[in-house]
Amino acid sequence: MKKLFVLVAVASLSFATSCKQETAKTTETNVTVDSLANDSTAIVTETTTTVLSETDAKAKLDQAKVELDAAKAKGDKVATEAAQKAYDDANTAWTSAKAAVTGAAQDVKDGVNNAAEKVDEKATKAKEDIKDAAKDVAKDAKEVGAKAKQDVKEAGAKAKEGYNNTLDKLKAN
Repeated sequence: MKKLFVLVAVASLSFATSCKQETAKTTETNVTVDSLANDSTAIVTETTTTVLSETDAKAKLDQAKVELDAAKAKGDKVATEAAQKAYDDANTAWTSAKAAVTGAAQDVKDGVNNAAEKVDEKATKAKEDIKDAAKDVAKDAKEVGAKAKQDVKEAGAKAKEGYNNTLDKLKAN
């Protein structure tokens, strides 16, 4: 069961943990009401998340490094500065992707450990409850047995008394 849970956690980790590149998009909408003084403007902000894997981030970093080296080789200052900025952005994205994967892996590991500990605690508690219930059943069975034994003795004594009374009546007749 633990292996299945770990497998599912790792699969979801690899699917869900990747670098997120967020782009903000602002849309302005004019809303006009059929009134003389009521004109209003609504601004709607939408955030689109593009998933970028660690591998893609590393590939972009490598590409930016190649472009930076090419710009330096040409000696073009403007192209070098632009390539350096692109390289810095790609490096930041790659570092973020690595950190996200590491953080998510640790979160999954902690979650698995916590789940295992809780299962162990519940199993121990259930075991204790079963032991207590078994002791209670044994105690109740012992009490029922003792009561049944006492009832049998009393029934035997009454039967003996009834038999003796019947014999006395037969002797008297």
